[in-house]
Amino acid sequence: MNKFKNALLTFGIIASLCFSVSAQDENESCFDCHDDNELTGINHHGEEVLMFVTSDSTNLSVHADMLCVDCHTDLEGFDDFPHEEELALVDCANCHDDVAEEFAMSAHGKAQHNGLTPNCASCHGKHNIRSSDDADAMTSKHNLSFTCANCHEKKMISEDPDIKLTSTSGRYMKGIHAKRLSEGVETAATCNDCHGVHDLKKSNHSDSRVNKTNVPKTCSNCHEEVYVKYSRGIHGKALAAGIMDSPNCTDCHGEHEILDHNDKDSPVNLANISDFVCGKCHNDTRMAEKYGLGKDRFTTYQDTYHGLALHGGSVKAATCASCHNAHDILPHTNPASSLHLDNRTRTCQKCHPDANDSFAASYTHMSESGEYGQLNHLIKIIYIILIVIVIGGMLAHNAIIFIRYLILRSRYLKANKAVKRLNGNLVFQHLIITVTFIILVLTGFALKFPQAWWVDALKFIGMFESVRGLIHRISAVAMIYISIHHVVYIMATKDGRTKIVKMLPAWSDIKEIKQNMLYYLGMSKEKAQFGYFDYTMKAEYWALAWGTFVMVFTGTVLWFPTFYTTYFPTWIVSVSETIHYYEAWLAMLAIGVFHFFFVIFHPDQYPMSFTWLNGDMPEEEIKHHHPRWYKELQDEKANDINSLEE
Repeated sequence: MNKFKNALLTFGIIASLCFSVSAQDENESCFDCHDDNELTGINHHGEEVLMFVTSDSTNLSVHADMLCVDCHTDLEGFDDFPHEEELALVDCANCHDDVAEEFAMSAHGKAQHNGLTPNCASCHGKHNIRSSDDADAMTSKHNLSFTCANCHEKKMISEDPDIKLTSTSGRYMKGIHAKRLSEGVETAATCNDCHGVHDLKKSNHSDSRVNKTNVPKTCSNCHEEVYVKYSRGIHGKALAAGIMDSPNCTDCHGEHEILDHNDKDSPVNLANISDFVCGKCHNDTRMAEKYGLGKDRFTTYQDTYHGLALHGGSVKAATCASCHNAHDILPHTNPASSLHLDNRTRTCQKCHPDANDSFAASYTHMSESGEYGQLNHLIKIIYIILIVIVIGGMLAHNAIIFIRYLILRSRYLKANKAVKRLNGNLVFQHLIITVTFIILVLTGFALKFPQAWWVDALKFIGMFESVRGLIHRISAVAMIYISIHHVVYIMATKDGRTKIVKMLPAWSDIKEIKQNMLYYLGMSKEKAQFGYFDYTMKAEYWALAWGTFVMVFTGTVLWFPTFYTTYFPTWIVSVSETIHYYEAWLAMLAIGVFHFFFVIFHPDQYPMSFTWLNGDMPEEEIKHHHPRWYKELQDEKANDINSLEE
């Protein structure tokens, strides 16, 4: 019997070789022309293509034992070479009618009319078709993503002016499946494993493997154990029941760029899963109301130690999946749930080995309508009332003391000799710039931080967006006016010209900075001898001048963008927005940290300098802080006395 089998096998091999040799002989007349590597022709799309075909390429093909005319059927029996340039399209259905029928019903098959979809040769090749088990085949696991990319990475698809499709092949290559495949894991999923082969359907088709309801089953081909858990969980059950809002595998893990959960960029990474996966649905008020999920479940989790620690960078803090599980998620009322009363303690013990039933029952992130919610709500109300009464009382107490010190300071200044440092015009200018600056800061940052508590307070008194924007612009106009007023004052008045000259930077400022720091560091007993303006005043003045110019220019760009984009590049608006925002921060911090210190919080000025209100500076203060100016004043007095005596 074995001898008979061996004989049949030998006969088959010999017959196959003979037929192959015969096929090669009959194809020689074709190779006589097509063996020319410069031979070109015009395809059915009117494009010039290379017609070069070698016997070596066909010999390695799965069709090596076939004749050229078996595919190019309109040349069968033809012997008057050269043949017509345009031949009939090869119809693979002549041999593969079952596959052709399946392909015709696929997404690719139904879109053949648009000229962009693949045909048999697009995926399998033409004369060099190999078995998908062959490592060099276009359809082998290692080459398939590149084969699909030939179409799915085309500009006409990825850069459609209306429908923007992401680089699916490129994203797949970044994912865990492509990585595992490159490491030699032959079971790693490729395009065909998820989308199908010849029966590939659009994702909105009910029979598509990547249809929302079918994705879990598709993933189960490799992840059967996970699929079982998911199917018995609330998400799997809901999706099977037709609730399309329920997540499937790709909703949580991503589609093509599926990353290992240890990858920091993975949506299911410890640091991301709560905010970017679970929170996507459970922080949606519409979803919560639609399915009765309970309000504020997600935000209350964020306010717990677990949520806060996770945002703080903890790698141990519990995420949603830590307590609710990742795939077999069930309501806490289900006996199989990890949060059922009978299982809750064991769940806590995964992180807290010593946890007992009382400890497990103490943690909840349910809203105020849930367990302990009413008690917590009552305690919160009591504390809010307590804070208002206690802190309000403290503020009132301190305000009385502060006001008293202001009165005493005012009386002291009136009782002592003072020099007029700022006239009424300058006091007016300073007052306007102070008021407009504070209003601009408040109304500007209110736009940037609409959720801040102090913005809610502004809204409570009626400062909604329309009012806020109007007040901000009115204040901006007032600041522009006072800036122009100041420039005119400098140019048109003797006092203005005198003061701007004194405000100019000088080399002596550098010496005074050094001497001032040495004195306050205890390294010198000699104080800096400041004149009419010290270096801090000069720095603040010129910073204010520059900052005002920058804020006015960028502010008007944002106010009148259509005008500016007529004469400037388009980036002027975006760049102005960035400059306007950060210049506002710089100005606010500089005023708060530097100017307020010297005017209010400096030990010699506290509780406040009154010069900005009445323009007067006591002689004692001048003698102490501006000794050079004080000497100038004494010299002027002496000169005046001498003049009178003469």
